Amino acid sequence: MPEELAAILELLGRRYTLAAFWSLRGGSSSFRSLTGRVGAPESQLSQRMRELREAGLVEVDEAGEYRLTSHGRRLLGVLEPLSAWAQDWVALSPRQRIPKGSASHATDEPDPD
Repeated sequence: MPEELAAILELLGRRYTLAAFWSLRGGSSSFRSLTGRVGAPESQLSQRMRELREAGLVEVDEAGEYRLTSHGRRLLGVLEPLSAWAQDWVALSPRQRIPKGSASHATDEPDPD
């Protein structure tokens, strides 16, 4: 896996990070509003928002609210199709998720990447 991809996935995979980022897709939001929507303790959300700002994905606007940067909006453009795919995928039955003729469990073959 490319190092850059691993880095962004690691960042977004931290508890509350993706939820906070996703909450900003509708526009600016105050910290208090984000805390309520995400359901995160204030100290953890504060840390995650700092990390998102340091990554250049989120900024604080003139009113003191959080919003996505242009890079954040570009990332959102990547995540929205993934979200649509996930909604289709979760609607599949377990039988539909496993292609015919494949093993129903993971193989012991090493990952080529």
